[in-house]
Amino acid sequence: MNYKYFLNFLLIVTLISCGGGGGGGSSDPEPPSIFNPVINTFTSSSSSITSGNSIDLSWTTTNAISCSGSGDWDGAKATGSGSETLTLTDVKTYTFTLTCRGESSQNTVSKSVTVEVSDSSGSGSDIYAEDKSSYCKVPENNTSNYWIEEFSSEVLNEEFFSYEVGNGFFSNGQWIGGWGNEESQYYTSCDEGYSKFCNESTKATENTFIENGYLKIQPIYWNPDYDQTPFDDPYCETNDCSSWGGTFDYTSGKLITRDKFTVSPGNEVTVCFKVPEGSGHWPAFWMMPQSSDDNTKSWPRDGEIDIMEHMSSNQDNQIQSTVHYSNNNSVHSYKWGIETIPQNVNFVDKFHSITFKWIEDKLEFYLDTHNEPFHSIDRSTNQDFLNGAYWPFNESFYLIMNLAVGGTNGGDININAYCQDIECSNLSEPDKGRLLIDYIEVKSIN
Repeated sequence: MNYKYFLNFLLIVTLISCGGGGGGGSSDPEPPSIFNPVINTFTSSSSSITSGNSIDLSWTTTNAISCSGSGDWDGAKATGSGSETLTLTDVKTYTFTLTCRGESSQNTVSKSVTVEVSDSSGSGSDIYAEDKSSYCKVPENNTSNYWIEEFSSEVLNEEFFSYEVGNGFFSNGQWIGGWGNEESQYYTSCDEGYSKFCNESTKATENTFIENGYLKIQPIYWNPDYDQTPFDDPYCETNDCSSWGGTFDYTSGKLITRDKFTVSPGNEVTVCFKVPEGSGHWPAFWMMPQSSDDNTKSWPRDGEIDIMEHMSSNQDNQIQSTVHYSNNNSVHSYKWGIETIPQNVNFVDKFHSITFKWIEDKLEFYLDTHNEPFHSIDRSTNQDFLNGAYWPFNESFYLIMNLAVGGTNGGDININAYCQDIECSNLSEPDKGRLLIDYIEVKSIN
């Protein structure tokens, strides 16, 4: 084979192998993939607040090269995951838009959330101009379905209320101590051995009783300086508790209506209350889903509605309502609203009411006689639910009222603010160490 022939042969082979001279059955190489940016979540901690309060915006993204804000915020925002706390002062509806760009400048995605800000004095704030012991909404039987408990009898109504006992619960066979919040109290009941004192005639304990027309829940610190002894857990009578001692320095009360009385959409719940004074108290009036027989309900997927909470982060003139659920990634999410009132009518010194108005696909929370909600969550506007998160709030829930000690939201325990015997003789005003409930009203929405 001569050299020229060899070069021609080599050229032909090269052209064939490279597909030269036409298609020859070969395909052109595919262009590189361009990944679309995705905003997985973009949520606000609350959809409605009063002027001067703060919200937390949080978000997660995938395939985003850069993100920025527009509407009522601006500037570059974090990719991957980010959060930002904003104090809102203008009375208006704020709109926050998050826009993220992918590999191509033309490849963008946006999501928005809205937050309604009302006057910090609250609608109808002139109700606080008069000095009164109670600013609660007056109960009114003006609907077809009506129920009220005014605690006019000293006997606990066991047709509706039961005690919940202990310092925790089992979840999937595992014991969750401190009720999942590192709480210090043991909840007592009138069952034998589950309290230091039980009045069988009234079904009252040292921690939960009715007095002068009020339900009173008082946590007790069993102070050895007052010749008190800790509470012995009845579980330890038949089980080995040597690893932790088997005793509790604090006891308190928790009443529930599970399996006895439930509330569903189309109704409103009002509670008139006064909270205890001092750090370490965590009073709450809240709701959980009525469990089915096969215990298919789970938290947080099936929801939690905290109608009233007063936590370590709240001042004496602040109260909070919170809604818990799972977002579309099955991650615990929650939205809260905080209402602030004048200090001279704070929640420690005066009675106030919160009305939870439960409309299908919408939850609203009102203080006293105000006609505008201080907190609301709407399925049709909340970004998590628009993205496919399960909405658990169209089913029946039961009521819970309790006073926790310490824990993640109770704060450091100030023992000087606690009752330290059954009579609470160490406090000059014993009711300052108690959660007081004047009435609970449930009625259909007109």
